[in-house]
Amino acid sequence: MDYLGLLKRNFLIACQLDVQTQKPGNVSFNSSGFGMTGQDFINSSNACAPLVVQTGLEIGEKIYLATKESVRAAGCNTNLGIILLCVPVLHVLQKLGEEGFNKLDDPLAYLQAELMKTIHAIDLKQSKLIYDAIVYANPGGLGEDREMDVRSTDKKIIDAMRQAKDKDFIAKQYFSGFFEILKQPVLQENFRRQWINGEKSINPCARQSLASLIYFYWLTNIRDSHIQRKFGLRAAEFVKKKAIKVFQDQINFENVLNKVNNGKIRLPNRPRIRQFDEFLKVRGLNPGTSADITVCSLLIFGLLEPDYSA
Repeated sequence: MDYLGLLKRNFLIACQLDVQTQKPGNVSFNSSGFGMTGQDFINSSNACAPLVVQTGLEIGEKIYLATKESVRAAGCNTNLGIILLCVPVLHVLQKLGEEGFNKLDDPLAYLQAELMKTIHAIDLKQSKLIYDAIVYANPGGLGEDREMDVRSTDKKIIDAMRQAKDKDFIAKQYFSGFFEILKQPVLQENFRRQWINGEKSINPCARQSLASLIYFYWLTNIRDSHIQRKFGLRAAEFVKKKAIKVFQDQINFENVLNKVNNGKIRLPNRPRIRQFDEFLKVRGLNPGTSADITVCSLLIFGLLEPDYSA
């Protein structure tokens, strides 16, 4: 498989895991919601995958074209956040090339520095295409901003993300070079080595366990931006605190290596996950940003660990 094929494959694996894994409040094959099914997300990822690694396109073009194809395939916005997060990562690695990537001593540090540089370099034309993609997808709770409305602003994307970073996690990642995502415990080499070695053979169940671990990390560590946009800061804080309370006796991320026991990741039991899923969906609370971050995290994990994506 060529390098572009590898990038595309890892993107598709991450998107598939997104709906194969139980994620309370979010859409999966086991739990539809908000007028969407797991298959809608698969249709979207299949439609946009060629565009997120298309040669000859800049970041804004990739995001805009991928978003249009995704919405057309699903009939609604399923993965704008995934596209916004994954395209810059793929773009940086695509420019670096396979040989360059394999020579990196510290790929996470490289990614952080290059993402910062690349996003700051996005010009007005490419920024406009990113705004157009956001408007086209029309994510829940988009609203209007007097100072920086994506429907009419003439500012570069970095300026828009700087203004939005305190209330939108994806904006914060654009502004910081994906600092929080790249510093999460699961992506650090000591965890990756122990997890890969412990699992021996990487199978679908092992991948889903990793996806769950990542999702619960974000669900209990940030106020979800999607919930905050739609329902406000208090609702987002409520969901975070509720998740911590529900799962506090089973999840402790002070040392994520403690979650690996004899090569197996210990996760909350399925009945508790189902109960919390129903609790959130009855109230219309969808931690969509936490799911988007999970996909981006899985993409990076797979690129760092060839055995994982084999």
